[in-house]
Amino acid sequence: MGDVLTYEVDDEIAFITMNRPERRNALNDELSQALLDVWPRFEADDSARVAILQGAGRDFCVGLDLNPGEVKGEIPHLMHQAYPKNGVEVFKPLIAAVQGNCMGGAYGFAVRGCDFTIMADTARLGFPEARAGIAIPPIEYIPVMPFKISLEFMMLAYKGGRFMDAERAYQLGVVNEVVPEAELTEAAVRWANMLKTIPLGYIRSIKYGHYKAMRLGYLQNEMDYAHYIWPQIQSEERREAARAQREKREPDYRSLGRESAD
Repeated sequence: MGDVLTYEVDDEIAFITMNRPERRNALNDELSQALLDVWPRFEADDSARVAILQGAGRDFCVGLDLNPGEVKGEIPHLMHQAYPKNGVEVFKPLIAAVQGNCMGGAYGFAVRGCDFTIMADTARLGFPEARAGIAIPPIEYIPVMPFKISLEFMMLAYKGGRFMDAERAYQLGVVNEVVPEAELTEAAVRWANMLKTIPLGYIRSIKYGHYKAMRLGYLQNEMDYAHYIWPQIQSEERREAARAQREKREPDYRSLGRESAD
């Protein structure tokens, strides 16, 4: 997998670790490609019955790496392609062990991408995209949150103002268990050991049926992405957000004129 992602198997548990702690495990092209490649490896690995996805360092993952040159766009939506294709190509169970910040696209791996999510009591979920002017396709959060909560979360989750803490995430059923951060790995392994006792054929059938129901609107979502989301990603608002981030200042959207909002 290279240095940015490690893969180790111990007692039939594959530990898949995002390993860019100096960048808080932000998803650049290299890490996204490594994640895309790891799921078929895990599925084909006869020595592994369950996987735990985790992040090295203080954060699980802070989402897409916005530093210039880290995401080249040579492969369209590489980060989205890197989500595990549950019920289609990945049938073994996946567990996320989340500490620190789990932001933006990382939510797609930790909550939607993994079958079970164990969260440290100090961790938090959020979408900084709200302030950066990056639109989010609905598939990122439906159907794992109630409608009004999902709108609040997607629109306002920025700089702690509306980030979702572990307790709130558990109340909404977004995560399966909340534990003290020092016990996070132990808890994830406990869940993995429970899953190891279930026949893989049974798990396969459950994952196929569950994720098939989630995929019913996928083609419509792809069309919506092309018509409504992609134009915003390519907008002057988005470019201004990236400039402001590089220059360490607040973005100035008002100076862009009405064209950027049309």
